[in-house]
Amino acid sequence: MSELNVNAISAATPITTNSKTNNVVNFKAARTVTKDERMDSFIKDYEKQKKKAEKEKNLQLGIQIGTFALFATMVGIMGHQMGWFKKYKVAFKDLSKEMKLDEMALPDTQKAAAERIRNFVNHHKEIIEMGGPEGSSILFYGPPGTGKNTFAYAITKEFPKAKFLEMDISKMNSKWHGESEQNVLGTMKAAIKYADKHKDEKVFVFIDEIDSVMMQDHGSGAKLSNDILNAFKKGFNELTNKENIIVMGATNLKINPEEARAMGKELDSAMLDRFAEKVLVDLPTKDQIKLAITNYYKNPARKRVDDVLKDFDNKKLDKIAEFLAQPEHETSFRKLVKGILQPTATQKEVTADAKVTLEDVIETIKKNKHNLNVTDEEMNAFLASVK
Repeated sequence: MSELNVNAISAATPITTNSKTNNVVNFKAARTVTKDERMDSFIKDYEKQKKKAEKEKNLQLGIQIGTFALFATMVGIMGHQMGWFKKYKVAFKDLSKEMKLDEMALPDTQKAAAERIRNFVNHHKEIIEMGGPEGSSILFYGPPGTGKNTFAYAITKEFPKAKFLEMDISKMNSKWHGESEQNVLGTMKAAIKYADKHKDEKVFVFIDEIDSVMMQDHGSGAKLSNDILNAFKKGFNELTNKENIIVMGATNLKINPEEARAMGKELDSAMLDRFAEKVLVDLPTKDQIKLAITNYYKNPARKRVDDVLKDFDNKKLDKIAEFLAQPEHETSFRKLVKGILQPTATQKEVTADAKVTLEDVIETIKKNKHNLNVTDEEMNAFLASVK
């Protein structure tokens, strides 16, 4: 029988028979092959090292991903603050439905101011050569509801191909540090970019409630307010350096330093000095109120109106205007139109065929007693005067 290599046979090999000798060979009994512990130990160590390497690799990958995510977040925050990802565009207001200067009930002071502004814009180069101010900038100031915005619209409509950009500073404030300044500067730079590309057009940049960036702040928010103010000054200077840009601002606050200080709302003096023209838009006089009423009811859209309301010289209308024009009643154009004239006309036109009469206007004034700061005694005296 040939020699068997039992080392190469597993101990689990079954019993077999040699066909030539019929001798039974029990390989298991003949010799048992023991397990190699060194090989198992090697394999275990290898698997352990492999898992450890994979774990370290995943950990490093996680750190890299986390670092990248943190970096991306920081870039996003910084970009958000610095305005890197923002595209500032100019959206011009449609003035087609706004009033013209000759349709407004203006006092002589505002008419004169409008003429000065018109001449300044039309003869800008000549004025500079004569030693006049280089920047075209006008500040309208006065009580709320007196028509500052409407006056700005009307002036803009005096110039062919003029564009009107209205900046709402209150919507530019942000919780992100530095973003408010970027919003202000970004919008101003967008206006400058447009003006540079359209030198044949006049671009009016109107900033309503401009005091929100012109207010002197000495409190806890002083640094933030001053940062925005400084950014605004920079943008303002760049705007007024452009020949075809006219900056107009509006505020309800006093511009007289002593009066403003007494109210605790003082505007920045350096910023005030940057305006070449400052125009008071005050509460309307008696004649302005009469003109506003007659013009309002002369509008063709208001057909069912008594002719008395269109008559400027009517004596009762004169009494109404005199009463409303008293300073203590603080009758602004906004109060007059939206609180007295508009509801009367609308109710009559919708609910009845009867004409709107002077008596209807008187009745509406009576109902608006509290809005007009009128006492019962004053109201009774007024009603007696218009009987």
